[in-house]
Amino acid sequence: MDFQQSVAAFKTILTSINHDILESFLLWTKDYVNDALREQERKDNANVILDSIREDIRNDLPLTASSPSEQFVKPSAGQNADCDTSSTVHIDAFLYEEDDVDDLVERGLLSRNYCVHCLSRQVKPLTFISHSASVPQIKFIFQYLLGDLRHRTVVDVGSRTGAILYGAYLYSEAPNILGIEIDPNFCQLQQNIIDKYGMKNRIKVLFSDVLDQAEMINSADVIVLNNVFEFFSSVEVQLRIWQFLFETVRKKDTVLVTVPSIEESLSNIDAAIDVQTWVEPVNVDNVRKSAVLKYFPDEDSSDLDDIFMYRVK
Repeated sequence: MDFQQSVAAFKTILTSINHDILESFLLWTKDYVNDALREQERKDNANVILDSIREDIRNDLPLTASSPSEQFVKPSAGQNADCDTSSTVHIDAFLYEEDDVDDLVERGLLSRNYCVHCLSRQVKPLTFISHSASVPQIKFIFQYLLGDLRHRTVVDVGSRTGAILYGAYLYSEAPNILGIEIDPNFCQLQQNIIDKYGMKNRIKVLFSDVLDQAEMINSADVIVLNNVFEFFSSVEVQLRIWQFLFETVRKKDTVLVTVPSIEESLSNIDAAIDVQTWVEPVNVDNVRKSAVLKYFPDEDSSDLDDIFMYRVK
Protein backbone atom coordinates (compact mmCIF):
# COMPACT_ATOMS: atom_id res chain seq x y z
CA MET A 1 0.00 0.00 0.00
CA ASP A 2 1.11 3.56 -0.65
CA PHE A 3 0.75 6.33 1.95
CA GLN A 4 -2.80 7.38 1.04
CA GLN A 5 -3.98 3.77 0.94
CA SER A 6 -2.40 3.15 4.35
CA VAL A 7 -4.18 6.17 5.83
CA ALA A 8 -7.50 5.04 4.37
CA ALA A 9 -7.03 1.52 5.74
CA PHE A 10 -6.22 2.83 9.21
CA LYS A 11 -9.34 5.04 9.20
CA THR A 12 -11.42 2.03 8.18
CA ILE A 13 -10.06 0.06 11.11
CA LEU A 14 -10.95 2.92 13.49
CA THR A 15 -14.54 3.06 12.28
CA SER A 16 -14.94 -0.70 12.85
CA ILE A 17 -13.70 -0.72 16.46
CA ASN A 18 -16.20 -0.96 19.30
CA HIS A 19 -16.66 2.50 20.83
CA ASP A 20 -16.09 1.12 24.34
CA ILE A 21 -12.51 0.12 23.56
CA LEU A 22 -11.63 2.84 21.04
CA GLU A 23 -9.80 5.04 23.57
CA SER A 24 -7.77 2.10 24.89
CA PHE A 25 -6.88 1.10 21.34
CA LEU A 26 -5.76 4.65 20.44
CA LEU A 27 -3.60 4.88 23.57
CA TRP A 28 -2.02 1.54 22.71
CA THR A 29 -1.45 2.77 19.15
CA LYS A 30 0.23 5.92 20.44
CA ASP A 31 2.63 3.94 22.65
CA TYR A 32 3.34 1.41 19.89
CA VAL A 33 4.07 4.11 17.31
CA ASN A 34 6.31 6.07 19.71
CA ASP A 35 8.29 2.91 20.51
CA ALA A 36 8.62 2.08 16.81
CA LEU A 37 9.84 5.59 16.01
CA ARG A 38 12.38 5.49 18.83
CA GLU A 39 13.66 2.12 17.63
CA GLN A 40 14.01 3.47 14.09
CA GLU A 41 15.92 6.46 15.46
CA ARG A 42 18.30 4.18 17.37
CA LYS A 43 19.08 2.20 14.22
CA ASP A 44 19.86 5.31 12.17
CA ASN A 45 23.64 5.52 11.74
CA ALA A 46 23.58 9.32 11.81
CA ASN A 47 21.92 9.21 15.23
CA VAL A 48 24.53 6.76 16.50
CA ILE A 49 27.34 9.08 15.36
CA LEU A 50 25.66 12.14 16.88
CA ASP A 51 25.24 10.35 20.22
CA SER A 52 28.91 9.38 20.13
CA ILE A 53 29.89 13.00 19.48
CA ARG A 54 27.74 14.16 22.38
CA GLU A 55 29.43 11.67 24.69
CA ASP A 56 32.89 12.82 23.58
CA ILE A 57 32.04 16.47 24.24
CA ARG A 58 30.47 15.71 27.63
CA ASN A 59 33.76 14.08 28.61
CA ASP A 60 35.72 17.15 27.50
CA LEU A 61 33.63 19.88 29.12
CA PRO A 62 32.35 20.62 32.63
CA LEU A 63 28.68 20.08 33.38
CA THR A 64 27.94 23.70 32.44
CA ALA A 65 29.55 23.13 28.99
CA SER A 66 31.41 26.40 29.40
CA SER A 67 34.87 27.42 28.27
CA PRO A 68 37.55 28.77 30.66
CA SER A 69 37.89 31.87 28.46
CA GLU A 70 34.15 32.49 28.26
CA GLN A 71 32.42 35.40 29.96
CA PHE A 72 28.65 35.58 30.34
CA VAL A 73 26.68 38.82 30.20
CA LYS A 74 23.39 39.06 32.09
CA PRO A 75 20.67 40.21 29.67
CA SER A 76 19.33 43.64 30.61
CA ALA A 77 15.94 43.29 28.89
CA GLY A 78 13.55 40.67 27.61
CA GLN A 79 12.39 37.37 29.08
CA ASN A 80 15.92 36.42 30.18
CA ALA A 81 16.54 39.61 32.12
CA ASP A 82 15.84 37.72 35.38
CA CYS A 83 18.67 35.24 34.79
CA ASP A 84 20.74 36.07 37.86
CA THR A 85 23.98 34.17 38.26
CA SER A 86 22.82 32.88 41.66
CA SER A 87 19.71 31.16 40.26
CA THR A 88 20.60 30.33 36.66
CA VAL A 89 22.14 27.07 35.48
CA HIS A 90 23.81 26.86 32.08
CA ILE A 91 23.00 23.37 30.85
CA ASP A 92 23.66 22.53 27.21
CA ALA A 93 20.56 21.10 25.51
CA PHE A 94 22.65 19.42 22.82
CA LEU A 95 24.69 17.50 25.38
CA TYR A 96 22.01 16.90 28.01
CA GLU A 97 18.46 15.99 27.04
CA GLU A 98 15.66 16.03 29.59
CA ASP A 99 16.26 12.40 30.58
CA ASP A 100 19.96 13.20 31.06
CA VAL A 101 19.06 16.11 33.34
CA ASP A 102 16.74 13.87 35.37
CA ASP A 103 19.58 11.37 35.76
CA LEU A 104 21.98 14.10 36.92
CA VAL A 105 19.42 15.28 39.49
CA GLU A 106 18.90 11.73 40.79
CA ARG A 107 22.66 11.29 41.14
CA GLY A 108 22.93 14.53 43.09
CA LEU A 109 25.09 16.21 40.45
CA LEU A 110 22.46 18.81 39.60
CA SER A 111 19.55 20.47 41.35
CA ARG A 112 16.35 21.91 39.96
CA ASN A 113 15.69 24.24 42.90
CA TYR A 114 17.47 26.69 45.17
CA CYS A 115 16.72 27.81 48.71
CA VAL A 116 15.51 31.37 49.15
CA HIS A 117 16.49 31.33 52.84
CA CYS A 118 19.02 28.74 53.95
CA LEU A 119 17.59 25.84 55.94
CA SER A 120 14.02 26.86 55.10
CA ARG A 121 11.52 25.18 52.83
CA GLN A 122 11.07 28.29 50.74
CA VAL A 123 12.52 27.05 47.49
CA LYS A 124 12.24 28.26 43.91
CA PRO A 125 13.01 26.49 40.64
CA LEU A 126 16.36 27.26 39.07
CA THR A 127 16.38 28.80 35.61
CA PHE A 128 17.94 26.49 33.01
CA ILE A 129 19.56 28.20 30.03
CA SER A 130 21.00 26.45 26.97
CA HIS A 131 23.26 28.06 24.39
CA SER A 132 23.00 25.15 21.94
CA ALA A 133 20.17 23.64 19.94
CA SER A 134 18.75 20.41 21.33
CA VAL A 135 18.95 17.21 19.29
CA PRO A 136 15.26 17.42 18.23
CA GLN A 137 15.77 21.06 17.21
CA ILE A 138 18.77 20.09 15.08
CA LYS A 139 16.83 17.32 13.36
CA PHE A 140 13.86 19.65 12.87
CA ILE A 141 16.06 22.24 11.18
CA PHE A 142 17.79 19.89 8.77
CA GLN A 143 15.15 17.21 8.21
CA TYR A 144 12.05 19.40 8.09
CA LEU A 145 12.76 23.13 7.67
CA LEU A 146 15.53 23.54 5.14
CA GLY A 147 14.86 20.88 2.52
CA ASP A 148 17.47 20.06 -0.10
CA LEU A 149 20.80 21.71 0.78
CA ARG A 150 22.87 20.31 -2.05
CA HIS A 151 25.03 23.09 -3.54
CA ARG A 152 24.20 25.28 -0.51
CA THR A 153 26.45 26.96 2.05
CA VAL A 154 25.36 26.81 5.69
CA VAL A 155 26.92 29.24 8.20
CA ASP A 156 26.45 28.89 11.95
CA VAL A 157 27.25 32.13 13.78
CA GLY A 158 28.66 31.34 17.22
CA SER A 159 29.11 27.62 16.58
CA ARG A 160 30.26 26.92 20.16
CA THR A 161 30.45 23.10 20.59
CA GLY A 162 29.54 22.56 16.92
CA ALA A 163 26.07 21.06 17.39
CA ILE A 164 24.57 22.75 14.32
CA LEU A 165 27.62 21.87 12.21
CA TYR A 166 27.44 18.17 13.03
CA GLY A 167 23.69 18.19 12.42
CA ALA A 168 24.17 19.79 9.00
CA TYR A 169 26.80 17.16 8.15
CA LEU A 170 24.78 14.15 9.30
CA TYR A 171 21.25 15.19 8.29
CA SER A 172 21.81 17.14 5.08
CA GLU A 173 23.93 17.07 1.95
CA ALA A 174 25.19 20.64 2.32
CA PRO A 175 28.72 20.67 0.82
CA ASN A 176 29.92 23.78 2.68
CA ILE A 177 29.24 23.94 6.40
CA LEU A 178 30.98 26.83 8.14
CA GLY A 179 31.16 27.75 11.80
CA ILE A 180 32.24 31.13 13.14
CA GLU A 181 33.37 31.02 16.77
CA ILE A 182 35.17 33.67 18.79
CA ASP A 183 36.25 31.40 21.66
CA PRO A 184 39.53 29.56 20.93
CA ASN A 185 38.76 26.67 23.28
CA PHE A 186 35.49 25.90 21.53
CA CYS A 187 37.22 26.18 18.15
CA GLN A 188 39.74 23.55 19.22
CA LEU A 189 37.02 21.30 20.62
CA GLN A 190 35.09 21.47 17.34
CA GLN A 191 38.21 20.79 15.30
CA ASN A 192 38.97 17.73 17.41
CA ILE A 193 35.49 16.33 16.73
CA ILE A 194 35.69 17.18 13.02
CA ASP A 195 39.03 15.40 12.71
CA LYS A 196 37.99 12.37 14.76
CA TYR A 197 34.79 11.76 12.78
CA GLY A 198 36.21 12.58 9.35
CA MET A 199 34.06 15.64 8.70
CA LYS A 200 36.67 18.08 7.42
CA ASN A 201 35.66 17.47 3.80
CA ARG A 202 32.51 19.54 4.42
CA ILE A 203 32.94 21.39 7.74
CA LYS A 204 35.27 24.30 8.45
CA VAL A 205 35.48 26.29 11.70
CA LEU A 206 36.84 29.83 11.75
CA PHE A 207 38.26 31.37 14.89
CA SER A 208 36.89 34.84 14.25
CA ASP A 209 34.53 37.63 15.19
CA VAL A 210 31.47 37.59 12.92
CA LEU A 211 32.04 41.30 12.25
CA ASP A 212 35.21 40.34 10.38
CA GLN A 213 33.46 37.84 8.12
CA ALA A 214 31.34 40.00 5.83
CA GLU A 215 32.32 38.08 2.70
CA MET A 216 31.38 34.71 4.23
CA ILE A 217 28.12 36.01 5.64
CA ASN A 218 27.19 37.59 2.32
CA SER A 219 27.84 34.33 0.43
CA ALA A 220 25.80 32.10 2.77
CA ASP A 221 22.60 30.44 1.62
CA VAL A 222 21.55 29.55 5.18
CA ILE A 223 22.57 31.40 8.35
CA VAL A 224 21.82 29.93 11.77
CA LEU A 225 21.64 32.27 14.78
CA ASN A 226 20.88 30.16 17.84
CA ASN A 227 20.68 32.25 21.03
CA VAL A 228 24.01 33.61 19.95
CA PHE A 229 24.47 37.17 21.25
CA GLU A 230 22.28 37.85 24.27
CA PHE A 231 24.39 36.13 26.94
CA PHE A 232 27.78 36.90 25.43
CA SER A 233 27.73 40.53 24.27
CA SER A 234 26.86 43.90 25.71
CA VAL A 235 23.86 45.75 24.28
CA GLU A 236 26.23 48.03 22.34
CA VAL A 237 27.97 45.05 20.70
CA GLN A 238 24.65 43.36 19.95
CA LEU A 239 23.44 46.53 18.21
CA ARG A 240 26.59 46.60 16.13
CA ILE A 241 26.26 42.95 15.11
CA TRP A 242 22.60 43.22 14.15
CA GLN A 243 23.27 46.35 12.12
CA PHE A 244 26.11 44.47 10.42
CA LEU A 245 23.80 41.55 9.59
CA PHE A 246 21.09 43.90 8.35
CA GLU A 247 23.53 45.59 5.99
CA THR A 248 25.41 42.44 4.92
CA VAL A 249 22.81 39.69 4.54
CA ARG A 250 21.24 41.01 1.34
CA LYS A 251 21.37 38.10 -1.10
CA LYS A 252 17.79 37.38 -2.12
CA ASP A 253 16.29 34.17 -0.69
CA THR A 254 19.04 33.71 1.89
CA VAL A 255 17.44 31.80 4.78
CA LEU A 256 17.90 32.78 8.43
CA VAL A 257 17.06 30.28 11.16
CA THR A 258 16.95 32.02 14.54
CA VAL A 259 16.34 31.36 18.22
CA PRO A 260 14.60 33.48 19.43
CA SER A 261 12.82 35.43 16.69
CA ILE A 262 14.61 38.36 15.09
CA GLU A 263 11.85 40.65 16.34
CA GLU A 264 12.38 39.57 19.96
CA SER A 265 16.15 39.88 19.74
CA LEU A 266 15.89 43.41 18.36
CA SER A 267 13.21 44.52 20.82
CA ASN A 268 15.42 43.49 23.75
CA ILE A 269 18.10 45.97 22.66
CA ASP A 270 15.87 48.67 21.10
CA ALA A 271 17.48 48.24 17.68
CA ALA A 272 16.13 50.59 15.01
CA ILE A 273 16.06 48.03 12.21
CA ASP A 274 13.07 47.70 9.89
CA VAL A 275 12.74 43.92 9.77
CA GLN A 276 9.83 44.02 7.31
CA THR A 277 11.95 45.63 4.61
CA TRP A 278 14.71 43.06 5.12
CA VAL A 279 13.20 39.61 5.56
CA GLU A 280 9.86 37.86 5.48
CA PRO A 281 8.91 35.17 8.01
CA VAL A 282 8.34 31.64 6.72
CA ASN A 283 5.32 29.82 8.13
CA VAL A 284 6.58 26.50 9.49
CA ASP A 285 3.48 25.43 11.43
CA ASN A 286 2.71 22.36 9.33
CA VAL A 287 6.21 20.90 9.35
CA ARG A 288 6.53 21.72 13.03
CA LYS A 289 3.43 19.66 13.82
CA SER A 290 4.88 16.69 11.95
CA ALA A 291 8.20 16.98 13.79
CA VAL A 292 6.50 17.30 17.19
CA LEU A 293 4.61 14.06 16.55
CA LYS A 294 7.88 12.30 15.74
CA TYR A 295 10.21 13.69 18.39
CA PHE A 296 8.03 14.47 21.43
CA PRO A 297 5.55 12.49 23.54
CA ASP A 298 3.22 15.52 23.59
CA GLU A 299 3.12 19.06 22.23
CA ASP A 300 3.74 20.67 25.63
CA SER A 301 7.19 19.04 25.86
CA SER A 302 8.31 20.41 22.48
CA ASP A 303 11.02 23.07 22.17
CA LEU A 304 10.42 23.56 18.44
CA ASP A 305 8.27 26.67 18.93
CA ASP A 306 11.48 28.54 19.80
CA ILE A 307 12.76 28.22 16.22
CA PHE A 308 11.94 30.86 13.60
CA MET A 309 12.72 30.97 9.90
CA TYR A 310 13.04 33.96 7.56
CA ARG A 311 13.86 34.56 3.90
CA VAL A 312 15.66 37.66 2.65
CA LYS A 313 13.48 39.73 0.30
